[in-house]
Amino acid sequence: MTAPALVPSTSARPTPPRVSATPVPDRAPTVIPVSAFLALPEEMRFGRIRVPVEADRALPRLCGGEFTGGGVRAASAAVMSVYGLAGDPPGSIPHGVLYQTIRTYRGNGSTTFMRHLRTELASCQSFTHEGVPYRIRTATLAGVGDEALTIDVSQPQTDLPGNPVGGTQTNRAVVIRIGDTVTVLWDAEYERSSSKPEVVADFARRAVDAIHAWRR
Repeated sequence: MTAPALVPSTSARPTPPRVSATPVPDRAPTVIPVSAFLALPEEMRFGRIRVPVEADRALPRLCGGEFTGGGVRAASAAVMSVYGLAGDPPGSIPHGVLYQTIRTYRGNGSTTFMRHLRTELASCQSFTHEGVPYRIRTATLAGVGDEALTIDVSQPQTDLPGNPVGGTQTNRAVVIRIGDTVTVLWDAEYERSSSKPEVVADFARRAVDAIHAWRR
């Protein structure tokens, strides 16, 4: 039997079980297989999907430190998929780049991480990077995993060379906790594109389903 493909991760020894609203095995996994990540529908794919990437590249840039706190991780891995929108005509360029990070935590580390993230985001409403002003908006996302929130990162809309063209570009991240596991979806731009909330919501549902299937 061929062993399942794995995404490189950091790992630690598993720990005793903890109570969770979502039924999961008693110990946090120390390796994360590729199958744990959501797979884009065929009609949305541009080239390879679930390509392993460095963790720092897979998370949105915010005020700093939002994703570093929390409990002790058992494993962490990240992948990237370039995607288009279903129904786009042939020859269309991709719509966005979807990054997904999965982390497993020892003990109550996943809830500690979510608490830390919410605290940090409460004081991160705007920042400037390389002269570009960014605004941050967060909201609770009900009915997804054990707890979830959205993070919208907005900046002035520009053309490819960086000239202002009016309007706002907004890209969305979703952070979801499922038991001892946390996944972060970051819908990054492709040539100044904005996120479509309904598309990201579908990604979130698919991500939760994939993690549930992995942890059965």
